[in-house]
Amino acid sequence: MRLFIFMGLLLASFGAFADSAGRKPLAVVAITAQQKQIHDDVIAVRGRYKDMPSSKRVDLLAKQAGLMAMLEGKTTTDELSESEQTEAFNTLEWIEAAINNAEDERMVCRREKVLGSTRLTRVCRTVEEERRMKELARDQLDRGDAQMRR
Repeated sequence: MRLFIFMGLLLASFGAFADSAGRKPLAVVAITAQQKQIHDDVIAVRGRYKDMPSSKRVDLLAKQAGLMAMLEGKTTTDELSESEQTEAFNTLEWIEAAINNAEDERMVCRREKVLGSTRLTRVCRTVEEERRMKELARDQLDRGDAQMRR
């Protein structure tokens, strides 16, 4: 239980940092310590990981390896580029969602151009919100096609 409280605080801190350059960057040591604990538990197939399907455990370990490679040699998240910060945030969110079986609640961030500008901004939505937006856009396109055929 203590691990997941720590994990929630860690992700909240990272998310807050990722959205505002004025906030204190997160120490990579905290992220790596948390991920090592999760890694050890996944490898040992103990705790909440004992019932996790092996394919999901493999995916989780692969995501962790990518994250650790990205963070290697860094002391804070401030040393990552904006795209790497987004990727690290998305990876941490994926890991949390996999552990908690909460895929629809997982936050996904991307950098999108502001309409009429070349400026990029960070946009974060849950997987469920993304799915609803895609369905709405698809419905609007379908209605437009139906109206054009008349």
